[in-house]
Amino acid sequence: SRPFLIDWWEIRMARRLLSAVLGAVVAVSCVAKVAGGEISTSRPFLIDSQVVDMQWINSTRKNARPHDKVVFVRSAKGSIYRSTDDGLYWVSQKDKIAEEDEEPFQSRIQQMQFSKANADYAVMQGFSDVSWYTKDQGESYHRHSFGALVEMKLHPTNPEWVLASKYEGEFPSRYLSLFVSVDFGKSWKKLVSNVFQFEWADASAKGRHEKTIYACVRKADTKPKKSFASWDPNIDFVVSHDFFGSSKVIVEHGNRFAVHPPYWFVAAMNPEEELEVKMWVSSDRGATYHTSHFPYQLSERSYRVVDSKEGSVFVQVTHSQRDMMFANVYLSGEDGRMYSLTLRHVVKDFKGMSDFERVNGVDGVYIANTADTDAKPQFTLAGGLQAILGGGQVDGMVPTKTAITFDKGGMWSPLKAPEKDSRGHSVHCDSKCSLHLNGKTSRRYGPVYSSPTSTGLIMATGNVGHHLHARADEVNTYFSRDAGRTWEEILKGSYIYEYGDHGALMVLADNTKATREVIYSWNEGLNWTHFEFWDHQIEVENIITEPTGASQIFIIYGRRHDKGVLMQLNFETLHERRCLGVESPGSDVSDYEEWTPSDELRSGKCLLGRKVTYTRRKRAARCFNGRDYDRKESEYACACARTDFECDFGYQLNSQKECERVPDMPLAGFGAPDDCSGYFTITRGYRKVPGDRCVGGEASEWEPSRRSCPGFGGTSAVLLFVLSSLAAVLAVFTYSKRKEQGMSMPWQSVGDALDFVKEGGRSLFSGASSSSRGGYRGLGTEMLEDDDFGLGEDDDDAQVLGGSLADYALGGGGAAAPASVGGTAGAGPIDVAIDLISLDE
Repeated sequence: SRPFLIDWWEIRMARRLLSAVLGAVVAVSCVAKVAGGEISTSRPFLIDSQVVDMQWINSTRKNARPHDKVVFVRSAKGSIYRSTDDGLYWVSQKDKIAEEDEEPFQSRIQQMQFSKANADYAVMQGFSDVSWYTKDQGESYHRHSFGALVEMKLHPTNPEWVLASKYEGEFPSRYLSLFVSVDFGKSWKKLVSNVFQFEWADASAKGRHEKTIYACVRKADTKPKKSFASWDPNIDFVVSHDFFGSSKVIVEHGNRFAVHPPYWFVAAMNPEEELEVKMWVSSDRGATYHTSHFPYQLSERSYRVVDSKEGSVFVQVTHSQRDMMFANVYLSGEDGRMYSLTLRHVVKDFKGMSDFERVNGVDGVYIANTADTDAKPQFTLAGGLQAILGGGQVDGMVPTKTAITFDKGGMWSPLKAPEKDSRGHSVHCDSKCSLHLNGKTSRRYGPVYSSPTSTGLIMATGNVGHHLHARADEVNTYFSRDAGRTWEEILKGSYIYEYGDHGALMVLADNTKATREVIYSWNEGLNWTHFEFWDHQIEVENIITEPTGASQIFIIYGRRHDKGVLMQLNFETLHERRCLGVESPGSDVSDYEEWTPSDELRSGKCLLGRKVTYTRRKRAARCFNGRDYDRKESEYACACARTDFECDFGYQLNSQKECERVPDMPLAGFGAPDDCSGYFTITRGYRKVPGDRCVGGEASEWEPSRRSCPGFGGTSAVLLFVLSSLAAVLAVFTYSKRKEQGMSMPWQSVGDALDFVKEGGRSLFSGASSSSRGGYRGLGTEMLEDDDFGLGEDDDDAQVLGGSLADYALGGGGAAAPASVGGTAGAGPIDVAIDLISLDE
């Protein structure tokens, strides 16, 4: 008889089909009836370990159908799971990427990389020598082996191009080399050795194109440091436009860089002091770089960009090795170069993550946790160990307080405590008491959370008191619907949370213990409904919806024993009625209202110099917005007030909330620039908050004063022209009068006439008093406010005045004010500090 042949391809396809069928059986959805409608859920899908990464692929694609979004999940054990219907069904990708004779570790994935150039392209970077490449969102994969890759970067506009680094050489002298593939991983070309960090450039930036690459590279023939974490003076930040056929050093000693479009940041070490670094910044997408300037003469040991929205940058700076748990936060101007202190002692963890949170959807609002330096620390062994292991602030450590700003860091204030708790009981809070919220450094409780599509809504956990506590019996869940101006307690205890349907739906779950239910609200916490999603309890780690926040479909994930759990919750059938009346918000027949965010420190509904009115669903309306809901808003400029300005570079807030000079701040940069032409500006200690759009009002009180350049440019030239014109008119008038009266002329030639004009006609008034004799010089003295430097004609006097500026500005007594200007005895003394450089204005 014919021998039996095993068709391994058929067996593998059968296994895939069986796996898909079993997965579909396990994940079949069910419908549960609740008050007001129905909620459909998938049955829990168990994976080999907890979820560590979840990404939606085509959630922003215009051709994506409502329930046709691809979602990928990576587990702690490196397994990949894929869903093509918003998480209703899941399929393990193991059978697509693993070979028959491979050990399990050989198909483990350490990172999922998705292309910004083409949503169909993705790379599953393996732990072993193999990575998997897909051009159809995971329907199929191509397996390519090129050694164990350390890091990969997909090109921002060309989906076929990939950068990758891997180790070469023998231990302990191994080094990283950079490679490029232009055929999506099929073949690779080595670019450069001894690379530490790399990134594709923005090809649309000036002087950049598709092949431009930035990297931190060690100089040739130099010895490496013992560890990558150490700062190395032999590493430079370089750029190449031809795949490293040539390269150019942009920042010497540049060891690290970060990209926050349109800003690029480079940290360069001080070669004379290993632990000190300096930050360079580019505000034009990497085309040009300049050093950043901070107002204190302190060593800068590390940086972290915490926010770069709205045309400016918040940077967290660690100044000392002792500042392991705190850092100062500075705010830049629009170019990202000049920084002013906005908040001291912001809480951070040992990884550098800080409790500094932007409120999404509303410009200029930030919430932060700071160390209360006035309170006495109570260090305990248990508290210290818990802080180290948990990475957060706990009882027994430095007390922490929460503050909020509505003007992008110009002023900070405590959070108002709610008047009642979630059970209707009065909240007792004295004058030093306020609301304090957990931030990202808390590993135990839900952090401050807001969504760009849920305008003005914030959820967080925390407590009311003098400081933030971590005791479970004091932590509750809080909610604000006016961007943090007022707060209310919505639930006792700590919960994890998510918004859906543009903020109309809120879904929460207890994250402190295993549970089988979620709690949801359609009226922003006025009422809550409990819903059991499974018969068994799981430890809920997160609730998440697709990135736009417009969906009513959520994925809840967590752990049960040693397995991960994935479930879909669909609220689309809960309410059948769609919200009406978006064109007539505020009327009785409309489900919508108008809301205008405002700064509590100023009168009127203005924020960052403008009155912005949003249309949003009324809190008690029982309806849904829908995926295609387009939030309407209008904007008007406000008159400028003090709250539209923050402290300028070199200034800081004092106890009276006024901006004053930073002690020992160098004067460099506060006078006329070397290339001064026409006019320059002198700060009054304030600058308009970046992104602020106020006009008029009190702007002239806070904006820099405009001054003319020294010498005979600007106002000096105008004054000279006016004086010369007056003298010329006087000369013509004198000539005519003397000729009519038959008197002799005061000059006999054109040269004499010019001398007469230059002298101001003084020879005509030889019999006048000394006060009249100095008439034109007196005019010059009276006009000194318009001639800011007013140095006259004597260069020696100019040098003396310039040398005494520091003493006048800083209040020193090392030099006396000059007795006169221009060497004229009749002119009175002036205040150099005010009239010359306006440092005290």
